[in-house]
Amino acid sequence: MKVTLAVTAALLATCTAAAESINTLAGSPVYTGRLAFPTAAFKGMYYQPKHQEQEPRPKVERQGGGFFPDSLNNPWQLPTSAPDNEVVMPNNPGGDKAQAKRIIDNIFNIGNQLFKVDKKTSATCNLCRTGVAAFAELVQVDADLVPGVLVSVCKAFGLAKLFHIEQECERTFGRNTYGSTLAQVLKYGNFTGDNPDGYAACSSTPVKLCDPPTEGLSESFLNSWFGGNREPSKEAIARWEKGQRSISADKKFLRVAHVSDLHVDGRYMVGGEANCNFGETVACCRINSYNSSLYDKQFVHGRIPPDQLSKPAGYWGELPCDTPWALMGNAMDALKAVGGKEGYDLALFTGDLVAHDDLYRYSRDFVEYSAQGLFDILKYAIGDAPLMPTLGNHDSSPENTFAPHNLPGGRGHQYSWETDYLSSLWQSKGWMHGDAAQQVRKHYGGFSMSPRKGLRVISLNSDFWYWANFFNYIHTENPDNSGMLRFLTDELFRAERDGERVWIIGHILTGWQGSEGMFKPTELFYHIVSRFAPHTIAAIFFGHTHQDHFQVFYRATHANTARVDRSTMNAVTTSFIAPSVTTSKNLNPSFRVMKVDPDTYDVYDFDQYYTPASEFDKLRGRHVHHGPVWRHLYSARSAYSNFSASAHKNTYDAPVRLDNGWWPKNAPINGSFWAALTDEIEARPELAATFSLYQSRQSPKTKVCDSKDCAKHNVCYMRSGSKAQGTKCGGNYGSVV
Repeated sequence: MKVTLAVTAALLATCTAAAESINTLAGSPVYTGRLAFPTAAFKGMYYQPKHQEQEPRPKVERQGGGFFPDSLNNPWQLPTSAPDNEVVMPNNPGGDKAQAKRIIDNIFNIGNQLFKVDKKTSATCNLCRTGVAAFAELVQVDADLVPGVLVSVCKAFGLAKLFHIEQECERTFGRNTYGSTLAQVLKYGNFTGDNPDGYAACSSTPVKLCDPPTEGLSESFLNSWFGGNREPSKEAIARWEKGQRSISADKKFLRVAHVSDLHVDGRYMVGGEANCNFGETVACCRINSYNSSLYDKQFVHGRIPPDQLSKPAGYWGELPCDTPWALMGNAMDALKAVGGKEGYDLALFTGDLVAHDDLYRYSRDFVEYSAQGLFDILKYAIGDAPLMPTLGNHDSSPENTFAPHNLPGGRGHQYSWETDYLSSLWQSKGWMHGDAAQQVRKHYGGFSMSPRKGLRVISLNSDFWYWANFFNYIHTENPDNSGMLRFLTDELFRAERDGERVWIIGHILTGWQGSEGMFKPTELFYHIVSRFAPHTIAAIFFGHTHQDHFQVFYRATHANTARVDRSTMNAVTTSFIAPSVTTSKNLNPSFRVMKVDPDTYDVYDFDQYYTPASEFDKLRGRHVHHGPVWRHLYSARSAYSNFSASAHKNTYDAPVRLDNGWWPKNAPINGSFWAALTDEIEARPELAATFSLYQSRQSPKTKVCDSKDCAKHNVCYMRSGSKAQGTKCGGNYGSVV
């Protein structure tokens, strides 16, 4: 859609247009970006382009003084190895060399058997567990040998290809990347005999050499977890019911911005290969990315000749690549403009600041620089509104990892550098007070605080239920080895007692397809939600997938959530999974603005905004006078409030009376609303196609759910808030990427 000259001129005139002027007609432009980068968000610039020749490089000031070096933000200076001084290893007993050799020989013997098997069987599971146990034996004899043996096994059996590791074996399993992490896991876990750690580890490999565990939590465990108090008080229920009666469409709603998955790439190279096929790197649009059909030379530094590029990366970004600084600045200008003169009452950020990068290019400095720079520009965009943040799986070094505090010898605090920095940063922005900052240090970046009277936000580090966090394979029989879910439960009991409504924020979703979370932690999280929703928990917010979707939670009357009754009358709440700002995974950049009831803190509606990356090519060259154009994509109420098909078929089952087939204006879009939407999709499967278009923000490079089988599976994913539920759905339809 072309923007008229009149609209363009009006929108170029200001970056703070009044919210009342925002056009919410689907597809309508709401902000036309300026060419200039918002330098006001920073103390200076290392580099400011004149004509889109390269990306801006902001000068990011550290907490405590000084500036992060330009090398962290410079596409010409890619690190070639991970910092060795950041390595944490277990204590090394330095045992008998002959014994170590016997164990290593055994490991390779097991590998020769394991990787010659054509298909998964109970025998392959036993072999995998035996192999892991052998590594655990080796770490007890000589821990320093483990990373090298991991590298050798990777090379000997072609694991880089088998496990889809884009980096070399050395750069994946070496001492200064995952080798040291895995040595700790092998040291402190229990991988002998039939202990569950071995089963869990082997079920989480890319080829899933063991079946995943399916045992639910016991009733006795749940009774003990909740102190015998598994039902809300009559007072809490009455308070919630009174609040529901007070909701009115005539209220002045709170405006809450929700952004997720920024993934800013300061190493983005204008003119780099945008259509790379990952020969040496996991990231396109870099100085070292290439397409092997046109360029077959291995290199680390140097620009590829223009005639050997299939798609030169543009200034504003490319669909397969992470967010360049120019696009990030433009997105924050758009967020600021949509906020208007009144701005926002509150903002949420649900994780992933750091660019997708090769594992060996992560460092503590790189993580802290990304955090500081992005929270600086978020502060610029949202003004005085408090921001409630959470950590993503990429916001650590190495990525995906976070250790529980109960590791011996102080190793449980090997990530304190990160939580110390973030607590100081968030406090400096005025987003939290000292008590909450202390919680950030104590609870792995998580915290509980009240940004407004009557509302409590509980932020969780979801790395502790993420399958890719190797530390989660220590003591897997314990669904809460980190103690984080205990913290969540205790805070919810306090909120229930004090009459507060709660938002839970995290990064990694707990269910949907069931591919991201660990079994027992997501089971426990589900039961916690069931216990405290809807009377205390108003909503849950995640990110991570880069896609726009949701999960419904239902009343859990059975210890195993796979057996929970997922009928709409049983729905208690939903988790909103926000789309990404980054263009990676071929998705259009997007952010969300919610309308929230100021008394109940239920979500009444939200508007989704996006910019089509397909238009970026038109913005190249000196003749262009504006940046990307942001558009209104949809409002949730407008898109999904028609339940006439399920009502007509008598399958509508929500405890809300419809208004001529439509969701009533005085009802929030709560768990009942989204559960009813799944019934409506069953009644008219074509609605699943509309949902998938919004899921990708109408990206031309994504899949559309346009079959009855896809619609059926997507309904199942929508009803799945735990790993047990999601994996039971089967199929391969949940993602549009």
